[in-house]
Amino acid sequence: MRYIRTQAIIALIGLALVGSLLYLQSQGLITTVAPACGGTFTEAVVGEPERFNPLLDSGNPAERDVNRLIFSGLMKFDSDGLPVADLAESYAVSADGLTYTFVLRDGLHWHDGAPLTEADVLFTVGLMQAPDFPGRSDVGALWQKVAVSSPGPNTVRFVLPEPFAPFLDYTAVGLLPEHILSGRAPAQLLDDPFNRNPIGSGHMSFAAMETADNSIVSVTLQSHEPCTGNANYLHQIRFRYYPDAETAYAAYTAGEALALNQFTPDTLRAALGDSRVNLFASRLPEYSLVFLNQKIESASFFQEKKVRQALLMGMNRQWIVDNLLQGQALVATGPILPGTWAYNNNLIPVAYDPDRAAALLNDGGWALPPEAAPGAPDYVRTKDGVSLEFTFLAPGDPLHMEIAKTIVTNWAALGVKAQVEFLSAQEIKTALANRTFEAAMIDLSFSNSPDPDPYPFWHQTQIESGQNFSGFNSRDISEILEQARTLPSYHDRAKFYRAFQSKFADQTPALLLYYPVFTYAVDRKVNGVQLGPLVDPSDRFNSMANWHILTRRVIENVSP
Repeated sequence: MRYIRTQAIIALIGLALVGSLLYLQSQGLITTVAPACGGTFTEAVVGEPERFNPLLDSGNPAERDVNRLIFSGLMKFDSDGLPVADLAESYAVSADGLTYTFVLRDGLHWHDGAPLTEADVLFTVGLMQAPDFPGRSDVGALWQKVAVSSPGPNTVRFVLPEPFAPFLDYTAVGLLPEHILSGRAPAQLLDDPFNRNPIGSGHMSFAAMETADNSIVSVTLQSHEPCTGNANYLHQIRFRYYPDAETAYAAYTAGEALALNQFTPDTLRAALGDSRVNLFASRLPEYSLVFLNQKIESASFFQEKKVRQALLMGMNRQWIVDNLLQGQALVATGPILPGTWAYNNNLIPVAYDPDRAAALLNDGGWALPPEAAPGAPDYVRTKDGVSLEFTFLAPGDPLHMEIAKTIVTNWAALGVKAQVEFLSAQEIKTALANRTFEAAMIDLSFSNSPDPDPYPFWHQTQIESGQNFSGFNSRDISEILEQARTLPSYHDRAKFYRAFQSKFADQTPALLLYYPVFTYAVDRKVNGVQLGPLVDPSDRFNSMANWHILTRRVIENVSP
């Protein structure tokens, strides 16, 4: 009897619900599901943060993720990589491109309630200008040349010694609170207790940190402006840190996290087949390429455009992307990232065409011996007694080793002999800096410099001691780059950069390989996630204000 009574009660409740729904519909009302406030979003992150300080995080993505949410700068970046106002209400640039004046928004506060003013801007810049600043040396060198002052309340003025259009990028650095850090010597920043109990001015504030053996194993942030209007639904974000992608994926499958962003080939295949997860993808702010040293005597043939073009055309980059990178990359078209304001949309990727590559080498006088069969890998082209062979440096991790071996095999079919030598990434960087290489593969990241300014890598003045590792010497291209970095108008700069990309495609001073893709796996329990273009991997949180785990029923009037 008790069972029958229970079933009857359930049936009556069901009938009441159906009746309520029918009544609402008769009145022109419907019920819908809407985001609700609350919930904790947990992400499995590969890496180990040491400190949370926006002036010191350039080499650690695990730190940048947290800093991006806690701290704010005068400017931030939109989805095209353009700087837009953040803490600044407005800014102005003088006609000569030397003076930048910022006006702060009214009513700004740090997370502890203290007011955020122009004094905090002056303090943060002063730290970066100090001779003993422990952050990036190039950042310190730039700020040391800038005169900074405050001509009035909530106003800051920067005066540059010469026009430098990418300067706005540097004003996106997170500000530090003077009222907490005043009196600290810049050199002490690395070990300051503030770095493990940070106070910022961003949308999230620092809530808790878990350590083990003095290593940070998790960090919890809480919303500083929970449920404001129709956004900021999540109350907390928690980052759990793991030593590698396999462990992070295991944590996700065990229910310890709702998202992860680094994969091995095996864990990516598993994620692709997991019905519980949504996968989002976007191009990363980096690309891989092969530098060709045009200044070294032992490989002087790299000075020949037809040789460089043939080497690019003779690489099956699409096969590398499809098979070695599992489709998680795009074949590169130029040295400015696609999807950004300066990209030339008219560029067409150079297709794999070994026949055309062989014809270019033939036209350049690089001949195979008479007994060589077409496509035979055992013969090397020569010209004037010089063999078309060189040493090819490549990173020694499994993925890059497979890519390098594929490239060498492709070139061998053309009659080009490359002896691959596997080194650590740091050893390759040293060889590039010392110009003691012939050809070298490396990954370049632009997370810390969203402005596309290619000057450091391709201008004539950077050949001897800068980052023009290829030794590419073109006065025509150098003049374009000189003008582009002095113009305050992004529209005008884009015209010059489009011209640069077209000339780069023709000259082929280096062999661009691919743009890696960022893959973000998020549990289907999390709604509202969108992934747009990334200036930095931490840009995956750009749409976070709309993310929600909890939902609620609301009644809407749909009557005409």
